[in-house]
Amino acid sequence: MISTTALRYFVEAVRCGSIRAASEILFVAPSAISRQIGLLEETLGAPLLERSRGRSTLKLTAAGELLMRYAKSVDSESRRLRSEIEAIQGLRRGHVNLGIPESLIRDFMPGFMARFTRRFPGFTFNVQVYNSPQLIEMLVDDRLDLCLTFGNVTHQDATIAYQRLLPLYVYVSADHPLHGRETLRLSDCAEHGLALPDATMWTKQQYDEMLAKAKIRPRLVLETNSYELLRNVSAEGMALSILTPPLQDTQHLAGRGRYVLLKDPRAKPQRFSLCVHRGRNLPLPVTTFINELTAELEQLEPESAAAAVRPGR
Repeated sequence: MISTTALRYFVEAVRCGSIRAASEILFVAPSAISRQIGLLEETLGAPLLERSRGRSTLKLTAAGELLMRYAKSVDSESRRLRSEIEAIQGLRRGHVNLGIPESLIRDFMPGFMARFTRRFPGFTFNVQVYNSPQLIEMLVDDRLDLCLTFGNVTHQDATIAYQRLLPLYVYVSADHPLHGRETLRLSDCAEHGLALPDATMWTKQQYDEMLAKAKIRPRLVLETNSYELLRNVSAEGMALSILTPPLQDTQHLAGRGRYVLLKDPRAKPQRFSLCVHRGRNLPLPVTTFINELTAELEQLEPESAAAAVRPGR
């Protein structure tokens, strides 16, 4: 660990050309500066200054040159950080192009966006609602600044800024025979009608494989490309639906049904991701929005951290 004090003394000594001159600028005894530079050399395991009799100005060794470059980069990053923090504190206007799947239009995003705009009232949004593969295509075409998706993200130009795993649940209406169960297996659902995603949804293949492995031929009541419709027909008692739970409980289905955990070895959790275009330099308002969104998503994670996946951590 490099001492910031020692690094400051070293840089000033090099800039001034001598330890004595640096001591007058820093109001620190020359011996204290020499001692701190010596500690740096011990920490790094190499001499930083060439020491020869009669030399009037300091001369850097190869290791000293490297440390000076490091010190300049630290200073540059510190100034950039201060600048960005000042910009955020003074941020008044911004625009975000956001893509979300339909399942988030009621449960999470309206509340988050309302809280965000209370803090940053000058922000405006364009929100596109599509299925996850379409959102990724729009992202890499730069029609979106960021998107939230379900399922595996395989496009090489999409970078995952946040990710977690969401278990599968069965949505059961209040008057359904399975309403009182704490967990369900796929075999428990076999004799009841199911509402499932249609062929335009990426989850269809996953669900078909899951049911086939369980050797279940479902009694299909409804197919649709709308998760909102799946959930609502299940709340009305028309069929069971296999869904991920809402990120945030909004109580809009309160009294009409409940989510029951699908505890079955064939039921694989779904990946939920926040994605950005790889290599794109996003404007400050967008990065501010992403940081706030990521922080709130992390707060909503269950206490069991095993369910969460964070890239790069």
